[in-house]
Amino acid sequence: MNQISTILVFRNASVRNPSELAREPDVDELQATGGDAVAYSRAISGVDRPYILNHYQAYDGNKPPTIDHQGINDAFVEKVSVIHYFGAGKWLNLTGAD
Repeated sequence: MNQISTILVFRNASVRNPSELAREPDVDELQATGGDAVAYSRAISGVDRPYILNHYQAYDGNKPPTIDHQGINDAFVEKVSVIHYFGAGKWLNLTGAD
């Protein structure tokens, strides 16, 4: 039960050397879903430049560098999220929504 999930990013559609982001124990993403049921509640989705800039402005994170591609919204469903995006030669994080 010590399972771990990681977001893999395959740049330029290449299967070689994917970037690994947000490695987290699965147990950290479990939540009650009604009655005695518990479910894994992590979801990812692509987000565009306006979405990233809106969250930067709303939550006063670090100013993102030039954004010329999508980022990744990494959410603990209905709780909190982090936006991952690549800029200035490295992966950066920005506070998402609560």
